[in-house]
Amino acid sequence: MKGLILCGGKGSRLKPLTDYLPKQLIPIANKPLIFNTIDLLLESGIREIGIVVNKENEGIFKECLKDRFELDLHFIIQESSKGIANAVLHAEEFIEDEKFIMILGDNSFQLGFKDFIDNFLNSNSNCRMLLKQIENPENFGVAYIVNGKIVKLEEKPKVAYSNVAITGLYGFDKTIFNACRKISVSSRGEYEITDAINWMLYNGYKVSHEILSGYWRDVGSHKELMEENINRLGSLEEKITGHIENSSISGKVILEKNAVIYNSIVRGPIIIGENSVIKYSFVGPYTSIGKGVNIEKANIECSIVLDDCHIKDIDTSIDFSIIGEGSMIVKERGLKRSNRFLIGKNNIIYMP
Repeated sequence: MKGLILCGGKGSRLKPLTDYLPKQLIPIANKPLIFNTIDLLLESGIREIGIVVNKENEGIFKECLKDRFELDLHFIIQESSKGIANAVLHAEEFIEDEKFIMILGDNSFQLGFKDFIDNFLNSNSNCRMLLKQIENPENFGVAYIVNGKIVKLEEKPKVAYSNVAITGLYGFDKTIFNACRKISVSSRGEYEITDAINWMLYNGYKVSHEILSGYWRDVGSHKELMEENINRLGSLEEKITGHIENSSISGKVILEKNAVIYNSIVRGPIIIGENSVIKYSFVGPYTSIGKGVNIEKANIECSIVLDDCHIKDIDTSIDFSIIGEGSMIVKERGLKRSNRFLIGKNNIIYMP
């Protein structure tokens, strides 16, 4: 059996960060989300994995994933972002006639996939879906179930008459390719996977499902990204291989090789990447700090700081923030107290 991970979208809700870094590669607790997805597939026994990307992000995916996993990853280019069903068709040559597992690359699961895979393989289903009961199903695809069977799917309805949402884990056989060719573009301008599965339902193919009781998150927005970071930091094991001097440390701390905490207060859970330096600062809970970061005389908590950032002499607290790679936040030292910015397209700044 093969695995397919979809990463061809533009990540518009996370711009400007996703202008240069696909959301599936944004470090969450210093580990890109897609790493966890690939690990779960490997643990389930799947060794052939295809990743659907777009022309713009193909290079960074290959660079980030090379030498990270002991298997050959197959990169499949989706020419334009025309929806999930369109992405599936691009993978037909890679999948061939096998049953396969498909995962949306911006979804986070904390469960093994093996039981789901075994249940799919041991059934006579053409499609199997993982569903979850949630409070805001209208933000997702919604499944309508009667007498234990799915009768209809609806993509992000204005009003949902079911609380059962479609997660990003599917099992398919080759029938899905014909279904994807049969549908038309939706009002959203996309070829919806829900429409393709509805076609299967209406034409007598078997669509089965499981209801998930465990953890699932669609990591598609700033808020969801921060909450996913909080969740993952809470599950890490403490490990200190860096150096701590004259500092107050409490809670779970992961301090990586050659990282230094000096004359500071640090409250976990927190991860500090290799070669980063924390001086005369307070770093609060649920903060992920990448590699080569320098934080001096600053107060930061519940944030994600990517590699090679420089934060110095900041009087007010930085909270619930995502700071992109190589960014610099420093105090204005001119005679006139003012805020000065050098920012690019689609940036967001919240002022106190």
